[in-house]
Amino acid sequence: MLHPQYKKYTIVDAKLDNVAIATTTISAKTEIRTTGGEICIDNKIEKGMRFALRDIALGEEVIQYGHPFATSKGIHKGELISPESIENIHHDLSQDIPRKKAPLPYPPSDQTFSGYPTRDGRAGTRNWLLVIPTSQCASQTAQLLAEKASQNFDTVKDYPGWDGITALPNTEGCGCAANVQIDRFLEVLGNYIDHPNVGAVCVVDLGCEQTNYERVNKYLLQREITPDKPFHSITIQKAGGVQNTIACGMKFIKKALLQGTRKKEPCPISKLVVGTECGASDSFSGLTANPVIGDVVDRIVSNNGYGILTEVPEMIGAEHILLGRAANREVADKFKHLLKWYKDIALKMGVDIGDNLVPENRKGGLINSCIKSLGAIAKGGTTTVADALEYGEKATRPGLQLMQGPGNDMESVTGMVSSGANVILFSTGKGTVTGNAIVPVIKVSSTSELYNRMHHDIDFNAGEILSKSSQKNIEDLGKDLFALTLETASGKLSRAEINGQRQFQIWTAGKLPL
Repeated sequence: MLHPQYKKYTIVDAKLDNVAIATTTISAKTEIRTTGGEICIDNKIEKGMRFALRDIALGEEVIQYGHPFATSKGIHKGELISPESIENIHHDLSQDIPRKKAPLPYPPSDQTFSGYPTRDGRAGTRNWLLVIPTSQCASQTAQLLAEKASQNFDTVKDYPGWDGITALPNTEGCGCAANVQIDRFLEVLGNYIDHPNVGAVCVVDLGCEQTNYERVNKYLLQREITPDKPFHSITIQKAGGVQNTIACGMKFIKKALLQGTRKKEPCPISKLVVGTECGASDSFSGLTANPVIGDVVDRIVSNNGYGILTEVPEMIGAEHILLGRAANREVADKFKHLLKWYKDIALKMGVDIGDNLVPENRKGGLINSCIKSLGAIAKGGTTTVADALEYGEKATRPGLQLMQGPGNDMESVTGMVSSGANVILFSTGKGTVTGNAIVPVIKVSSTSELYNRMHHDIDFNAGEILSKSSQKNIEDLGKDLFALTLETASGKLSRAEINGQRQFQIWTAGKLPL
């Protein structure tokens, strides 16, 4: 048990770590009493910054979350941990890292959520009518069609059971090499068409682009994607232009709204596929919001459900931990391949993966990419890694999935939804507002300060862990967030949904966002 004054200033596991994080600004010449002795803070420590719990000798590992994130250049007890006082560390992945099967931390539960079961055994958490442009050339027309249909058809009053009508405007589909970029775009479009959160689809193409309907349809047939839902395609050039396309689309949408209504049924937790994301992180994200999300993932995986962890740049420095949890050598090798691909393309482009630390990350106390990664992977919980997926690849093995993907929030979320995510848990330390076109995104704040400042955009406050008056720990808040996840999966609107945040952005192959 931490001394009350100690909890006032720091959050730490002193048994595992040799550094602590200041939960509030600590003035110079402040003495902090701990069960292990006294620490004198000679110089001011800003909120969110780390300081040494004891002398850390030259070359000794600097440890947090029970894992090293740097080596010391010689740090005194009570001294600030800064980029200048540490050397970054790199892990040798050429050797086979011992694997250990992680136990399921929770017993099975008979809890359910109210969802839309599909014939192939999945379940939706929403029911969207989706207008899909197959290229940048058709995107504006598809957007106009969706907007007009939303204005003319009241899905709340006249067509109950639908969550609305939306489009997926994009910048893909033509004017690029006809290889991996087109293949990735087709896979994501195909998986959105087939997604259980989509109840009807209207595909709009221009006609002459690389991904016109002929190409899209051929891809769907090859993948054996046969939509069990109202489905229609319109080619702008054949229809006679924009106005005719919209008129034709309106007829289909009205018919689809009438015939495509699905009924909700109780669905087991095993039907949940939860994608995890972090954006605008701070020092507290890895101590509050991320491990609370990880606890929810553990609960879902313990019930034969799915969790997805992505953002490969935010695994670098902690990849050895995930490799040690791989289900088998095949999964470990697949994950190594994802890591190697990312590192190789970064090298070719002259990009430092450490650049994924934006100024606000550093200002918030994330002093190197390794400490950011150690906090970021906490979103994946503690269970065995069941599979490693390419970007947007469908998840087929229950358990925790590691998906290839960038640190860019919207691109990562789009990829996880393509992989099958039907709920997204999104942690933030500085505050973000984005959502997803067809899947509810639940925002989890790392601090109470952020939650209070952006309560119209944040769904859940994990910062309660930092409160002197709160007795709740990660497991307690994980239970609360899990309950909110089931409510949201059953239809409760997330803040991003209420605010009309329905983003869709594909990670363009060859682009290297960090």
